[in-house]
Amino acid sequence: MSQPAPAQSYDSPSAMPAVAEAPPLVTRFGALAQDPERIIVFPHGLLGFAGQHRYLLADIPGADAAFKLLQSADDPELSFVVLPLDANDGPIAGPDLVAARRALAMEDAALAVLAIVTLRTAAERVDFTVNLRAPLLVDTGRRLGYQHVLPDDAYPLRHPLPRTDACHAG
Repeated sequence: MSQPAPAQSYDSPSAMPAVAEAPPLVTRFGALAQDPERIIVFPHGLLGFAGQHRYLLADIPGADAAFKLLQSADDPELSFVVLPLDANDGPIAGPDLVAARRALAMEDAALAVLAIVTLRTAAERVDFTVNLRAPLLVDTGRRLGYQHVLPDDAYPLRHPLPRTDACHAG
């Protein structure tokens, strides 16, 4: 009697099915090159999107360089605007990042921290907030990412970003 095939593991990009010369991914932000060497694997997905594991981090065409696009490599309709945070001097305290990094077995030197951005419009104004409570932590060396919920409720789900001229509706 044969053994059943083991379940597919998404513990690393190399565990993902190979993608040879994939055509550009056409998204609402335009066409994005699908370089298999730039795929970030989120083994557990993101909150609310557990079935989506492969993402590309790209510049948003025509947008402020501070913001990036986290685009699903498998679903052109699924993307998140993210803001890279300073892991050494950002809004998330160093000891909290150290604890999260250790819990996820991530190298300190390879840590990138991203916050998901939300845009809300009301009364002729646009407000940008970031989720500091559940940042995305990316091990850039292994190209593995995790959305980690911080246990300290001092980190808000909707932390306002400073308003600039680019943030005004017009």
